[in-house]
Parts: sequence; structure tokens; C-alpha cells
Amino acid sequence: MTVERQFMVLWVCLGLLVTMRGAAQAQSKVIELKTANTLEGKRIGDEEIQELTGNVHFVQISSTGEEIKVWSDRALRYLKQNKVELFGNVRLLRDSVDLRAPEGVYFGDTRRSEMRKGVTLRRGSLRLTSNWGLYFSDEKRAVFIGDVVVVDSTSTTHCDELTYYETEERSIAVGRVRISDTENSVTIFGDSLQHFDKIKYTIVPKNPRLVQIDTTSDGTVDTLVVVSKLMEAFREPTERFVATDSVLMVRTDLAARCERATFYTKEDRILLERQPVVWYGQNQVTGDTMTVTLEDRRLKSVLVRGRAMAISRSDSLHARRFDQIVGRELTMMFEDQKLKRIEALRNAISLYYLFEDGRPNGVNKTSGDRIRVDFEDGKVDNITVVGGVEGQYFPEKMVQRREQQYNLEGFRWIEQRPKRRQLKIIQ
Repeated sequence: MTVERQFMVLWVCLGLLVTMRGAAQAQSKVIELKTANTLEGKRIGDEEIQELTGNVHFVQISSTGEEIKVWSDRALRYLKQNKVELFGNVRLLRDSVDLRAPEGVYFGDTRRSEMRKGVTLRRGSLRLTSNWGLYFSDEKRAVFIGDVVVVDSTSTTHCDELTYYETEERSIAVGRVRISDTENSVTIFGDSLQHFDKIKYTIVPKNPRLVQIDTTSDGTVDTLVVVSKLMEAFREPTERFVATDSVLMVRTDLAARCERATFYTKEDRILLERQPVVWYGQNQVTGDTMTVTLEDRRLKSVLVRGRAMAISRSDSLHARRFDQIVGRELTMMFEDQKLKRIEALRNAISLYYLFEDGRPNGVNKTSGDRIRVDFEDGKVDNITVVGGVEGQYFPEKMVQRREQQYNLEGFRWIEQRPKRRQLKIIQ
């Protein structure tokens, strides 16, 4: 075969391929009418229109070869525009996506659906409702606008607008976002969020706020409020919420701040990291890391590790006098919402101011392997020191107006305790 003939054959084959592709594309745009009780043809200008009523059912094949099924009570089919206006009990079914609305429009060239006046999408255990929606069958993408509510097996999400990527099982919500976890009584607010259903992960990247409202066994309502610059929710392998960057937390008498807080919801445990500070009543605690443990939604203990220090104002009339205890590890134990015991381990040192008949009477400084301080009604009741005990007493005439000289190493009293009214909560 000559070169010219080979070239001619190749040219013909390419032409056939282009023709076949064009035919396939044209075929893929065809909307096939399956059923209708009545069909009436009419013409408006140069547009031929079919009006169909009763059990209207169309089918079109997506670019991936899946059937797109559409039903309605009535329809107007515009043949030139290749679109169908749908009225009454509109339903679109593609694979596992079931989309419904009172009215809608289906565009055959792009296989795009526009749903109006109260949209519902169902996919597995997920159910979504909104005022208006778009569904792109080929892209497997949906956009919903207006009073969007998404309910799945674990949470409910409210927002102004949501985009759902079906293949990735990913959602992006914006505008007055609120996600509620009813099982843990937790609600997270934010300007936007992304949810990845495959890996059970949610991120709120801007202005997140977490609110947990609990009722304890005695009927007391207790509200936890947390704000930070970033918040994440993990369902697997361990269920937890993580707040990061400039974290502030307030709950009844408890307040805290740190750079990272992890809430283990199933374990009633909160881990505070990166310069954590906890306030409880008149007590302030600092350290490298802290673990707050709850029992029946009540504060049970605070475990502080690394440069642990607990401080409390010794007497309201003596603003510069602070009782202090330090150690490499420190545990605070609570009963009935009251501090009952502080125990410091390893290189433990305590500093406590003395009073006699309400008058200041110097300060005691004690060190040992372990120091235990018991409280009664918020006041020091007993101090026990074990192992390598050393003690010093400084009389009042040495201490007066020189209190700062006796503070233990690392002393830092922080006045900027977070208060609930300072935390902006979206209702």
C-alpha cells in the first residue's frame, strides 16, 4: 500500500471516530420519555413543546453510563432547548441519590437539575432539606441554598448554603453554620465547615464556638462554652473534639485557656496542652499539660504534669499574699463541686500564709517528695509532707510588704480569667 493510500485510510478512520463520538454525544443528550397519561403538542414561536400530564417519567443516561430517572405529575418538554419543566411530586433518582421537590427543571444537555420550593435529598442515612437546589448528575455534585438542614446518623447541620460532593462524600457549608451532636449535647457554631464522611472528620476553620449543655444527676444545668480559631471533630478511631489556637473555655466555676484542647466525649476527659491555665473558684493552676476528668458531668480531678503550680489568694484583705504549691506532677481532687485535696509529687514545695485570729502571722515554706493539702469549705484544713521533709517559717515582720520575695519559682498570677459574657455565642 502506498503512503498516499495509507494516509487516506487513516483520514477516513479518524473521520469515522469523530462521527461515532459525535453520535454518542448526541445520543447521551437524549431524554427518553418512558410514560405519561396524556401528551399534547404545541408550538410557541419556533419552539416545539410537549405538555405531559399524569405519571410522567423520563430517563437519560449520564456520561458515566448510569440511568438518571425523573418523575413528576406534569411536565413541559422544550424539544429545541432539550429541557423539561417539572411540576408536582418531582423526583430524580440516580444511583443512591434520591432528590425530590414540588417543582423543578431538568436540562438534558448538561444533565443538570434545578429543584425549587422545598428540596429533599436522601442518600443512605443522610437526609437534606433546603429551599432551593442544583444537582449536577455527571459531576455528582449538589448545591443547596436557603435554610439548609442535614441530618445523618450522628449529627444535624444547619447552614445558609451547602455544596455536596457525592464521590468524595464531602460537604462544604457556609453561612450561620450550626452542627449539633445530640448524643453528647454538643453544638458547634461557625462561619463555615467542611465535613468528610468517609473518614468521619469535620473542620470548622473560622470563628468556631462549642457549646455543651448538660443536666447533672441532681438536675443542675451546666453549660460549657469553648472558643478558638480552629475546631475539628473526629469520629474515628476515638471520638473527640479538638480546639486549636487561642482556646478559651468557661464552665460554671471552671475556666481555662491554652493553645490546644482535646475533648474526649466518651471518656468525659479534656486534655489541655501548650501553656494551659485552669481557674477553679479562687484557685489558678498552670503546667505543661493538664487532664481534666469529669464524672456524671461534674468535675472530678485535674492532673497537671511538668512545672505544675497551684496558686490561690490567701486572704481577700491581703491582695499580695498567695498560697502556692509546686511539683513535677500535681493532682487536684473535687467532691460536690468543691476542691477537697491537692497532691504534689516530686520536688514538691508548698508556701502557705498563716493567720491568727484573722491577723497575718508570717508564712511557712515546706518541701518534700510528696505534699498533700486537704481543704474544708475551700480553706486549707491540713498539710501532710512525706519524704525528705524540710521546712522554714518566716515571721510576719520579715514578710510584711515583702511578699513578692517569697513567691515560689515560676509564680505567675493571671488576672485575665475568661468569663462567659466575653465569649460570643451564636444562638
